Amino acid sequence: MNRHCLFHYRTRVGTFWIAQQPGGRGRFLLGIGDEALGSYHSPAAAADDVYCQATGCYEWDALGPVTSPTDLSEWRKGPPDR
Repeated sequence: MNRHCLFHYRTRVGTFWIAQQPGGRGRFLLGIGDEALGSYHSPAAAADDVYCQATGCYEWDALGPVTSPTDLSEWRKGPPDR
């Protein structure tokens, strides 16, 4: 889990997180668990890929229809409690 997590969303395949990309000049990382999946221009764009199941995380993307947040407003702010 990225320790600089701005948002997180728990799923049955793991916890997705969105964090400021270090040295990324305003870019944001999307990841799950300890793996970074991609770099985005905004947290909303990263959250949209989770909603569309276009994350690069096969376990999530291949699940078929799932109930997931339709936008970033449904994600939890900050890192998850351990």
